[in-house]
Amino acid sequence: EGQMLVAQCILNAAEKEGVQPSEAVVIYSYTSSRPDPTQSVKDAVSAVFDAGEIYINEPILYFYAPARVTSEWHESQIFVIERGGHRFFKERSPNE
Repeated sequence: EGQMLVAQCILNAAEKEGVQPSEAVVIYSYTSSRPDPTQSVKDAVSAVFDAGEIYINEPILYFYAPARVTSEWHESQIFVIERGGHRFFKERSPNE
Protein backbone atom coordinates (compact mmCIF):
# COMPACT_ATOMS: atom_id res chain seq x y z
CA GLU A 1 0.00 0.00 0.00
CA GLY A 2 2.70 2.48 0.98
CA GLN A 3 4.79 1.70 -2.07
CA MET A 4 1.81 2.20 -4.37
CA LEU A 5 1.10 5.53 -2.66
CA VAL A 6 4.69 6.68 -3.23
CA ALA A 7 4.45 5.66 -6.89
CA GLN A 8 1.13 7.52 -7.12
CA CYS A 9 2.78 10.68 -5.72
CA ILE A 10 5.53 10.47 -8.32
CA LEU A 11 3.06 9.91 -11.16
CA ASN A 12 0.85 12.80 -9.98
CA ALA A 13 3.87 15.11 -9.72
CA ALA A 14 5.12 14.11 -13.19
CA GLU A 15 1.70 14.78 -14.69
CA LYS A 16 1.32 18.09 -12.84
CA GLU A 17 4.73 19.34 -13.98
CA GLY A 18 4.58 17.78 -17.46
CA VAL A 19 7.88 15.96 -16.93
CA GLN A 20 9.20 12.41 -16.82
CA PRO A 21 8.86 10.62 -13.46
CA SER A 22 12.63 10.69 -12.93
CA GLU A 23 12.52 14.49 -13.31
CA ALA A 24 9.60 14.76 -10.88
CA VAL A 25 11.65 12.84 -8.29
CA VAL A 26 14.32 15.55 -8.56
CA ILE A 27 11.92 18.53 -8.70
CA TYR A 28 10.01 17.35 -5.64
CA SER A 29 13.13 16.14 -3.81
CA TYR A 30 11.49 12.80 -3.10
CA THR A 31 14.76 11.08 -2.25
CA SER A 32 18.43 11.81 -1.90
CA SER A 33 19.45 8.21 -2.56
CA ARG A 34 17.96 5.60 -4.83
CA PRO A 35 18.76 2.06 -3.72
CA ASP A 36 18.07 -0.83 -6.05
CA PRO A 37 14.31 -1.45 -5.95
CA THR A 38 12.94 -4.60 -4.37
CA GLN A 39 10.48 -6.77 -6.29
CA SER A 40 7.59 -5.34 -4.25
CA VAL A 41 8.63 -1.81 -5.27
CA LYS A 42 8.82 -2.88 -8.91
CA ASP A 43 5.36 -4.45 -8.61
CA ALA A 44 3.90 -1.30 -7.02
CA VAL A 45 5.41 0.96 -9.70
CA SER A 46 4.14 -1.35 -12.44
CA ALA A 47 0.65 -1.38 -10.94
CA VAL A 48 0.50 2.44 -10.86
CA PHE A 49 2.43 3.35 -14.02
CA ASP A 50 1.60 0.41 -16.30
CA ALA A 51 -1.79 -0.87 -15.12
CA GLY A 52 -3.20 2.51 -14.09
CA GLU A 53 -4.09 1.34 -10.59
CA ILE A 54 -4.41 3.88 -7.81
CA TYR A 55 -4.60 3.27 -4.10
CA ILE A 56 -6.53 6.40 -3.22
CA ASN A 57 -8.55 8.76 -5.37
CA GLU A 58 -6.82 11.91 -4.18
CA PRO A 59 -4.18 14.04 -5.95
CA ILE A 60 -1.42 13.23 -3.45
CA LEU A 61 1.94 14.85 -4.15
CA TYR A 62 3.92 14.81 -0.92
CA PHE A 63 4.98 12.30 1.69
CA TYR A 64 7.42 11.86 4.53
CA ALA A 65 8.28 9.36 7.25
CA PRO A 66 7.58 10.92 10.67
CA ALA A 67 9.60 8.22 12.44
CA ARG A 68 12.70 9.54 10.65
CA VAL A 69 12.08 13.29 10.40
CA THR A 70 9.65 15.99 11.38
CA SER A 71 8.20 18.31 8.79
CA GLU A 72 6.10 21.33 9.60
CA TRP A 73 5.94 22.08 5.88
CA HIS A 74 4.41 18.70 5.00
CA GLU A 75 1.99 19.03 7.91
CA SER A 76 0.93 22.43 6.53
CA GLN A 77 -0.41 20.66 3.43
CA ILE A 78 -3.68 18.67 3.35
CA PHE A 79 -3.26 15.31 5.07
CA VAL A 80 -4.85 12.43 3.17
CA ILE A 81 -3.67 9.07 4.54
CA GLU A 82 -0.94 7.31 6.50
CA ARG A 83 0.39 3.94 5.33
CA GLY A 84 3.64 2.05 5.58
CA GLY A 85 5.15 4.52 8.03
CA HIS A 86 4.61 7.46 5.68
CA ARG A 87 2.13 10.32 5.78
CA PHE A 88 0.71 11.42 2.41
CA PHE A 89 -0.60 14.86 1.51
CA LYS A 90 -2.22 16.75 -1.29
CA GLU A 91 -1.26 20.31 -2.06
CA ARG A 92 -2.83 23.15 -0.13
CA SER A 93 -3.72 25.98 -2.48
CA PRO A 94 -2.29 29.41 -1.64
CA ASN A 95 -5.82 30.64 -0.84
CA GLU A 96 -6.48 28.01 1.84
